[in-house]
Amino acid sequence: MKKIGGFLAIMMVLVPLAAAQKSAAADSGTLRQAADPMGFWVGTTIQGRMWDRDPQYKPVMAREFNAGVSIVFPNLTEPERGHFDFDAMDEAMSFAKQHNMKLMGHCLVYRNMQTGPWLNFRSEACGGWSPKELDAILKEHIEAVVHHGGDTYYAWEVVNEPTNPTHNGCWSRILGEDDYIVKAFQYAREANPKALLLLNDTFGQGGIDKARADEFFSLVERLKKKGAPIDVIGTEMHWELPQLRATYLDEFKDFLDRARKLGVKVHVTEMDVYQGSDDTPEAFAKQKDVFYNVAHTCVKDSNCIGFMTWGIADRYTWLRTSDWKNFPNAKPVLFDEQYGKKAAYYGVLQALKQGR
Repeated sequence: MKKIGGFLAIMMVLVPLAAAQKSAAADSGTLRQAADPMGFWVGTTIQGRMWDRDPQYKPVMAREFNAGVSIVFPNLTEPERGHFDFDAMDEAMSFAKQHNMKLMGHCLVYRNMQTGPWLNFRSEACGGWSPKELDAILKEHIEAVVHHGGDTYYAWEVVNEPTNPTHNGCWSRILGEDDYIVKAFQYAREANPKALLLLNDTFGQGGIDKARADEFFSLVERLKKKGAPIDVIGTEMHWELPQLRATYLDEFKDFLDRARKLGVKVHVTEMDVYQGSDDTPEAFAKQKDVFYNVAHTCVKDSNCIGFMTWGIADRYTWLRTSDWKNFPNAKPVLFDEQYGKKAAYYGVLQALKQGR
């Protein structure tokens, strides 16, 4: 009986120890360590103003991600016609090369307010440019930026949020509703035939809204028929738990199926999930489920090539300071205020570890 009692005592120690070791093994590793063997892109936004003054930002980014979203808005890269400012790009490129990462350029053509002030796109006459003049400006800009990025950029968001009627207005008004997009993709392909070219859009805060998706896929089909070399379509997922539909995952799967039928790949380009007004354990558990479900579905679909979060730590989320949204309590990404790994982080890690 003493021997049996001693055996049981030993087992009582070993079983919790084994469970703890198993749990630690499940939590071990980084996002990029799980993603790299699959050739899958996992990344987040480079928020330049923050990473220069926060000593934790760069080390966490280098450790966890194999890709970064590099902000290359036209007003930043070409503040005056023919005068390019590549300082931010150069810093991002240097960081990426140092840490064996690649970049996605966001984005070459965007809404009027993201163009250089010299274009005067906020005026009713859109600066008074002729189609020939604006076409030359578009080509010059895209060629300069894409050439400068070289092979450090694996992908470019050529045109962002084209179905929003308030975006890209002057480009479409002067060059044609579809034609400016076709031209932009053709110029980007000429500038770098190896880079992946994305058309990116947003589809609401409650999932992937069908009406928006229908409009977007109709646009993609037209553009491809007109010769736009679209390799990838990007979907933003700025979701909010209070609005999130129970069908969100089915909507994403349908998006993936429709992309495959059109012969384009899919990239989750901007994901964050607002937990709602109450910081309850249940809300963050649901947030983890949503991140896991999306990442898992993307990874398991060979046509889905990457997954980006919109921001690295909760303290820097755009949702707390945006003109569009103002959620002071927003905690929508994978790392908390002190760069601690949240439940959502482990959801994405689990999805990546389960592999293709």
